[in-house]
Amino acid sequence: MWKNKREELREKLPVTSMRSRLIAAFLLFTAAALGILWILQTVLMDDLHEMVKYRELSVCADRLEKSLGTDALEDTAFDLSQQYNLCLSVYQIRQGYGTQITEQHSRMFCLLPMVSSPNLLQMLYQKVSATEDGSYTEEISMDSLFEDTPSGRKDDAPEPAPDDTDHTRSILHVQLYTLGETRYLSLLTTEIQPLTSTVTTLQLQMILLTVLLALLAVGLSLILSARFARPLTRMSEEAVKLSMGNYNVNFDGGNCRETEQLSAALNRAAYELSRLDKMQKDLIANISHDLRTPLTMISGYSEVIRDLPGEATPENMQVIIDEVSRLTSLVNDMLEVSRYQNGTQILHPARFNFTECLRQTMDRYAKLREREGYVIRLEAETDVWVEADETRILQVLYNLINNAVNYTGEDKTVVVRQEIQENEVILSVIDTGMGIPSDQLPLVWERYYKVHDFHKRANMGTGLGLSIVKNILVLHGARFGVQSMVGHGSRFWFALPLVIPEEPTDSVEN
Repeated sequence: MWKNKREELREKLPVTSMRSRLIAAFLLFTAAALGILWILQTVLMDDLHEMVKYRELSVCADRLEKSLGTDALEDTAFDLSQQYNLCLSVYQIRQGYGTQITEQHSRMFCLLPMVSSPNLLQMLYQKVSATEDGSYTEEISMDSLFEDTPSGRKDDAPEPAPDDTDHTRSILHVQLYTLGETRYLSLLTTEIQPLTSTVTTLQLQMILLTVLLALLAVGLSLILSARFARPLTRMSEEAVKLSMGNYNVNFDGGNCRETEQLSAALNRAAYELSRLDKMQKDLIANISHDLRTPLTMISGYSEVIRDLPGEATPENMQVIIDEVSRLTSLVNDMLEVSRYQNGTQILHPARFNFTECLRQTMDRYAKLREREGYVIRLEAETDVWVEADETRILQVLYNLINNAVNYTGEDKTVVVRQEIQENEVILSVIDTGMGIPSDQLPLVWERYYKVHDFHKRANMGTGLGLSIVKNILVLHGARFGVQSMVGHGSRFWFALPLVIPEEPTDSVEN
């Protein structure tokens, strides 16, 4: 259901070019990146700045702890004050009262001296002692420092510095340490300056950056789309020619690996289509010739028998019968090739004597040897058994021998050789003909293939035998091949696994 809805939605959407999609993708990426930068650099600038300041106070408090009770405390306090632009004081607590042991200031005006009063220091000590981790941080001002004291007097509060404004905020971090039986209290203050001018500057920069990146995205997308789309456009035009039956096409994939692989595959497909088209035309021409010859013979002898008294002889009738047999054989071979190609042919394997099958096949060629002088010799030393479809294996033998008879040399010699290698029986059919060029050997099994410019006897076969052989052997999972050399004949072979012979059954009389 979801797949159908997705396909319906895809059909409703307009078809756009690759250039438009690349431009839209680059603009969308630029807008997303600039949006994230805009939020971080302007909207969240104050919050991020405050978070950093709070973290700096915590880091400084941890570094002070490592130098407590050592001579490096003064140097550590000075370094932290200068590095992080903060003011700090460290007190040693005895019986609830604090004694200052170090103090550092990075600013002229600081709130820490006001905290040194016993009342304020005692209040801060009580607050930090009540926390779980011994520390707390808060935003302070002069009013907040004195309003929580027991007396609540603000007379001792100094006047703020002339440059102090309501926009500057002070942060106080209080940390309590315990080293053995001694307690220490550190006070650290820092200021969070307003970033209004900084944010305004960043906003102007972001506006300029947005314009520049948008122009860059459009330009880059135009360049890349032209580079990627041009090879695809050319290949699309060549594909249209190929679909119209023009196989003289050339697919150029440009400099990209993916488009180059696609163009190589399309060029290979165009070559295979042209080759198959030529073979199909040759097959149609061959079949037309093979059909026309027996039909002409049947028509001619039938007219002779009809028009001339006394011509209805057994010899003339036998010619008609033989030609009808040739037509039937041709049609049956074509149908069988079609069944193998469609995968509808089914095997019926059984265990049988392979060598005896060869002997019976040789007996059927006895008349051919006697009538036309062929020498078809069987070389088999011992009987072997295989498990296969005996009818189909016989068909393979007939087709290979017929092919060898058609192409053998002037000596009319064909050798059928049985060899045993390890757990296989290898059957070879060898002729003494002109052979096949090495570049055409992989093509001899093709359905539309025909050897050109080589001698062939046309008295047997339909031209589809090797294709049938290939399909039968593939169904059996058998190894097969061909070896040939121009001027020295050819050897077609296949191999089947050996099996244990069946034990003869004894007959019992009652």
